[in-house]
Amino acid sequence: MKRDQRSKLETTSWLAVVRAYQECNRRYAQLLKCFDLTIPQFDVLNAVRQLGMDATPRAIADELVVTRGNITGVLRRLQERALLDTRHHEYDGRSFVCILTSGGERLLGEARLAAARFITAQLEPFASRELQETERQMNRMRLHLQSMNPDEIARALPGRSRTAGQEAANQ
Repeated sequence: MKRDQRSKLETTSWLAVVRAYQECNRRYAQLLKCFDLTIPQFDVLNAVRQLGMDATPRAIADELVVTRGNITGVLRRLQERALLDTRHHEYDGRSFVCILTSGGERLLGEARLAAARFITAQLEPFASRELQETERQMNRMRLHLQSMNPDEIARALPGRSRTAGQEAANQ
């Protein structure tokens, strides 16, 4: 395959992945909106359920691979809606543990059931071997992306020895 053909295939393949992700995310958000939840709220509720009595804000953030600052507002809004409550941590008096209220448990159960049905409906047209191959390819892509350094790619361009982040830091 010629380089220009390969380049076009790379671009169209990348766009196909991005567009599929965006559409999936949009539809998933639409589903969760039926339960008056956002994707981050649903993720936090799931993390609290999974972590149990270890559901400190730090543990929730670590579980979701975000900063504590990212979940502070989400936790507050879930508390305002009486879906979450907090208790002082059993061993660390400076920290607190998030727990689901009975209303939070009920809503999360309903939303999880709907999410499972959404996933089933989304993937229904694909054969098992196609799902296995997609999973394999996406895991391979994720690992490759983790090995890349965007700053190095930007610096490698002619006339660019610094990235925008470095430029801003020096001002």
